[in-house]
Amino acid sequence: MPNVELPEREVFDRQVKALEQRINGITKKNSMAGLLNNNFKKWLAGSSMSALTLTEELDTDTNGYISGNEFATLLGRMTGERPPDWVTEIVFSFVDATPAQGIPLHDWYAFLAASGLDIPDELFKQKVVITGTIAVLETTVMAGEPLSVSVSFNSDVVGYEVNIASSDASIEPVRQMTMASAMDRPDFHDFVLELQAPGQYTLELSHLGQRLDAAEVQVVPRPEPVQVEEEPPEAEPPHEDEVVEASEPVSADVEHHGDNGFVAFVSAIESVKLRSEAQNLIAQAPSHTVHGVIRSVSRTLLGDGMYRNGHTVHCEGEGGVMFRVMLKPRETPPAAGGFYHASVALHDWDVALKQMVCLEV
Repeated sequence: MPNVELPEREVFDRQVKALEQRINGITKKNSMAGLLNNNFKKWLAGSSMSALTLTEELDTDTNGYISGNEFATLLGRMTGERPPDWVTEIVFSFVDATPAQGIPLHDWYAFLAASGLDIPDELFKQKVVITGTIAVLETTVMAGEPLSVSVSFNSDVVGYEVNIASSDASIEPVRQMTMASAMDRPDFHDFVLELQAPGQYTLELSHLGQRLDAAEVQVVPRPEPVQVEEEPPEAEPPHEDEVVEASEPVSADVEHHGDNGFVAFVSAIESVKLRSEAQNLIAQAPSHTVHGVIRSVSRTLLGDGMYRNGHTVHCEGEGGVMFRVMLKPRETPPAAGGFYHASVALHDWDVALKQMVCLEV
């Protein structure tokens, strides 16, 4: 007999109950069907045969079906003579089958259970209770810094959900769904998040609506640069034939549209002592075209507008300049190791990492 695995016991029991209701409906309308059903139950009760033994004897061709001919042989053993075809057809109608099609073994076992036989536990699929954990590499990170997160399960899953909530009620919670096709393995996934706003966050792992685990992360503000007072150098009196020209401050009005202009602007921002001054310059700056190699890709959670819950590329540009770009919505994000080329708007200056944060335009 071929191996057969029945569904979980509670699923099977529901199938048996539905089958009993179907048989009752047929036997109420057809007295001959009621007589056949009662005689079959009495024969099973008096035979002392187990469900496994009976099925092994019947499924002589081991194809996973009880055929009309195989069942007629059983009825012949019960009555002493082979029954007419219409008798077999009535019994097969109990499980919505025909003698030509045969009864699949999982339906056959349900029919035996509905007829009073016990089905052994070893035939049932064992219910697997999914457990899982979520872990973060660091429990404290600065706003906008990449945060490495990993989730793992005791068995393969079709997907999972991470809910991200802040202690600040003004920050809307984020729900991130991930299917197995996007996971590293069906039971494990490692990914990167970026939380932009400071605060205490809870990352909650769920599977099919069931909460499995949670992790806490503290996101702290980026530090403001310390302003250092420097004494201006003594100015030498100009020679009579020299003309003194006043140096111009860094201006956002200077055209920095190319890669060289972007690098020059980043260098200028690095020399600014106050974050507020850097932000003012960034706010007035024109868009730039940037080029670089993508070093990593992370999720942009709690971002603004269309960038919210999207992706951020971490790039290395000309001269080793590192910068980040929050991407516009797209079906498939670029991969690490690829080349990134786009027009971007300057958005923020990451003081801690000395990186320009940009928005794809």
